[in-house]
Amino acid sequence: MKRQKNLLILLAVLLGLCLAILLAAGVQKHIDKIATIDKDIVDLNADSVTKISWTSGGKTLTYEKTDDTWQQSDDAAFPVDQEKLQELLQRFAPLNAGFEISDVQDYSQYGLDAPEVTVTLTTTEGDTVVKFGNFSTMDSKRYVTLGDGTVYLIADDVAGALSTDRDAYLCADSVPAYDTITGITATGETTFTAQYLPDAAPLYTDTYDYYAVDGENYTALSTQKIEGFLSDLAALPYSDYATYQASQENLADYGLDTPTVTYTVQYTQDKTDGSFALALGKKGDTCYARMNDSKIIFKLTEDAYNDLTATDANALRPDEALSLDWDTVKSMTFTVDDTDYTVEHKGNTFTINGDEVDFDAVKQAVDGLKITEYNSETTDKKQELAFTVTLDNKEHPELAVTIQQYDGENCLVTLNGVTLGFEARSNVVTLTEAVKAITLGLE
Repeated sequence: MKRQKNLLILLAVLLGLCLAILLAAGVQKHIDKIATIDKDIVDLNADSVTKISWTSGGKTLTYEKTDDTWQQSDDAAFPVDQEKLQELLQRFAPLNAGFEISDVQDYSQYGLDAPEVTVTLTTTEGDTVVKFGNFSTMDSKRYVTLGDGTVYLIADDVAGALSTDRDAYLCADSVPAYDTITGITATGETTFTAQYLPDAAPLYTDTYDYYAVDGENYTALSTQKIEGFLSDLAALPYSDYATYQASQENLADYGLDTPTVTYTVQYTQDKTDGSFALALGKKGDTCYARMNDSKIIFKLTEDAYNDLTATDANALRPDEALSLDWDTVKSMTFTVDDTDYTVEHKGNTFTINGDEVDFDAVKQAVDGLKITEYNSETTDKKQELAFTVTLDNKEHPELAVTIQQYDGENCLVTLNGVTLGFEARSNVVTLTEAVKAITLGLE
């Protein structure tokens, strides 16, 4: 009897298992339907959007348009980059999909159960909500949904362009685009006026286009250094702001009520004149700068501040002591060890007392004279070398160069009685030896 009861129990279990298998076989697994499309899933007129917000990583940014101007919703004073926000909206006008996955039941497989980014676009007709999920493993396109039971694949990863750091949408100041710098004026602790005078040639050479102008006095400046100075200005961290609500009342908090130096730059762009002014100041150990009358004051490193405030006219002068056009040199008279030697130049020939000499090494040594530091020093130490250049130039017929000892590494160079600055003594030795080589044995 007991055996018969056990058999009945086993039979019941077996029947139950069979029934379960039959039921499982009768249930079909849900499969999402995928189709290739070319469809604008969002096609808003960017100008019709009055509000945009996005959430990512638990952070939300919201911008609203008032009187055609975008403002951050919780801080209307924040300077929003209008162009950047408009460019962002254009990416939804339209937003195109290449694949459509319909009748979706499990959003998690697309990363849309907890979207990476959710964007809400508001117009007078209501809200459009776009949720961005994972990338497809096959073609690295982004899964998105509009919450209508359909998932799309888009090629334009708009979500990747969205940041929840509002500073990414700061309308920072910058050096404007320009074709030519026509002038620089420095005021404050550093003062000079530089002008672009490509046709003036106020000196013995027409090599230079820029000059520091002080009344009737002109000092040649290096085009390369002018351009480098502007590049330094353009590379400043304009978005590293200390405040974006500067006013006349709080400029003193940043040392900008009386700036250390202000550089005003004149330029042309597309045949139109323009200018900008950059003021530099310091309060305590922190350095600041401000473009024009901007409400943004940004921070500088101390090194950048020191480099910029030290940029005077001398810092922009060319390295070369002389810039000779050798075709205009008529003669040169060198004084070595209290003896004068005159070299005549005609055509491609250089002669001393009618005898042709190889002058290439001397030319190279003269061209190689470089001022390592412009200054107004004087010295009563021994003269190392002196030479006079006679030029075919009615306005500037003669150049007189004197080179004196200064210390073990430097000599002091004067041009027409005015100190230029320090020259490496090694360069002076090279020139002296080159002159001695062509004058050896001459009385």
